[in-house]
Amino acid sequence: MKEIQEINFIDDEYPEKLRNIKNPPQKLYALGNIKLLKKPSLAIVGTRHITEYGIQNCKYFAQEIVKKDIPIVSGMAVGTDSIAHKTALKCNGETIAVLGSGFKHIFPKENIGLFEKIIYNNGLVITEYSPEMTPKSERFLERNRIVSGLSEGVLVIESAYRSGTSVTAKLAYSQGKIVMALPGRLDNSYGVGVNKLIQEGAKLVTNIEDIICNFPQFMNKLGKTNEPRQISFLEVKEEYQEIMEILQNQILSIEEIVQKTKTKNLRETLNLLINMELDGIVKQEIGVGYKLL
Repeated sequence: MKEIQEINFIDDEYPEKLRNIKNPPQKLYALGNIKLLKKPSLAIVGTRHITEYGIQNCKYFAQEIVKKDIPIVSGMAVGTDSIAHKTALKCNGETIAVLGSGFKHIFPKENIGLFEKIIYNNGLVITEYSPEMTPKSERFLERNRIVSGLSEGVLVIESAYRSGTSVTAKLAYSQGKIVMALPGRLDNSYGVGVNKLIQEGAKLVTNIEDIICNFPQFMNKLGKTNEPRQISFLEVKEEYQEIMEILQNQILSIEEIVQKTKTKNLRETLNLLINMELDGIVKQEIGVGYKLL
């Protein structure tokens, strides 16, 4: 692991955006590119139980945001956060992960690989908690004020009616940030929260232009022209082998893949499929399932 940098409230490296929020962290622990703390960014947040509709749209918006050379901030949880971070890395973009624990207790454990990818690919991981601090539910809610505080605005992908995501949106409003939301599906519980946010004043977005038009500081960004790079820290091939064998010559839904795996639950399988898709091993056909490339 690289050396942990400690950034105190009075230090020049401390981001001015966080100084201006309610209850700002007095110290940040950082691993990676601390220059990103001073760069205008956007947050992507949403449910851990993201649907296929949410996955596709989260990838679209994350990809388009980093094409504009805008860092993506999120909380490195499973689901929406992980997809946002991974897509940013895959597209040669910059991303900041905000933890709800110390660096000796990365949570969730299945995202330790993502944690390392972010650090070693010019991204940044920060936390207000000392390395020994363990994850607790209240700490994840506390870290949400940093996610919104670091960003110029917050994009909500999917959310249940009452959730940590809705708390983040409220924090963003209180900090004077712009809150945006993807229109939610009416037949899914994770569409209820985003639709409620839109009713309460969040800006409905359907494409990247709907986002950029709200931020003058991003309007003239030409974006990146280079091709996506290969991430330097890839999962070992053995992690993919079981699913690769299952998908030989067939397309299967996530549920069918879970049924055929011997050791993995739904969340583990989804996280692995996301990694495989970002690494160019599988492709998701909307409404059908996953297949090998």
